[in-house]
Amino acid sequence: MATLFESLLHSMEAQADFTRAQGMKAYMRNQFDYLGISSPMRKEILKPFITSYSWVGEETFVELVRRLWLLPQREYKYVALDLCFRFEKKLSPDSIPFFEGLIEKEPWWDTVDGIAPNVLGNIVKRNLHLREGLCEKWIHSENFWFQRTAIILQLKFRNQTDFDLLKALILRRADSKEFFVQKASGWALRQYSRINPKGVEQFISENKIPSLAAREGMRLILKTR
Repeated sequence: MATLFESLLHSMEAQADFTRAQGMKAYMRNQFDYLGISSPMRKEILKPFITSYSWVGEETFVELVRRLWLLPQREYKYVALDLCFRFEKKLSPDSIPFFEGLIEKEPWWDTVDGIAPNVLGNIVKRNLHLREGLCEKWIHSENFWFQRTAIILQLKFRNQTDFDLLKALILRRADSKEFFVQKASGWALRQYSRINPKGVEQFISENKIPSLAAREGMRLILKTR
């Protein structure tokens, strides 16, 4: 594992592009450092690592993700997420506290939106009895990234979406002035409108939610008219 890890870091560093890195950093409001590696290149670098990686248990995998997450350049968090997407079916509820910790570590939409629907969402989808309790905990958090996590957790649930729960979560934070919470509400409604457009439209029309959330939620519905 140590050899594979060092090989991955060496391959990433070899493709570093200072000029691109400056542009990527500026795009993210100069909050994070970058190597300057594009998404296609990153995934190409990762291919042989994934091929060589042998799953020896969730604890070992989580430690690999942790090590990548602690590296200063943002692309290593993206690599960690790529690995989580690849092996997400092997992850159990035991890893939920770990991923909650990652949400708190230098959070922004890029990492939170990777973890919430794609990692935590898939774990919860396989363990639906956990859904309500986790969402209630997150929506009541003072950390708005956890509030966003609660709202977008079910993005990929389609017919398994608990719409009553989603509505309650959105209304719980309907008075939030935080852009990322309002946007999350609109995103979740827009996604669910693919399944239940009438229900989404009725909810928006009957409740006072931020105009940003309402516009986003109605976007697909209005396109069909």
